[in-house]
Amino acid sequence: MPSVPTESSATKKMWSKYHPSLQRSFYTDLECPNNKQDAEIKRQCHLHAVSDIELQKEVLEEEINLENKQDIPYNETKLERLHERKIKLINAKRYHQNASNAYWYYLQ
Repeated sequence: MPSVPTESSATKKMWSKYHPSLQRSFYTDLECPNNKQDAEIKRQCHLHAVSDIELQKEVLEEEINLENKQDIPYNETKLERLHERKIKLINAKRYHQNASNAYWYYLQ
């Protein structure tokens, strides 16, 4: 069975502009755009992800509020899971916001 060709580091397009507030290591796994149009599309997609995460956080907050109003002993474990999900969403939002900023800077 033939292997799937992968993009080698020799052919992979590398970033040439780095946002001043982002560490260069952030760019390691962030796809470099092919051109300005590609950068704008990628930037918008990351902004869409940020908007979706905000909606997910709103729903999660309501779930947390609902669980807090109920005085049931086994809710503590569920609340811990909800708070863990919230932390994951915040980290995802940060990643997508930073990615959007990287593409914005590329466009400048």
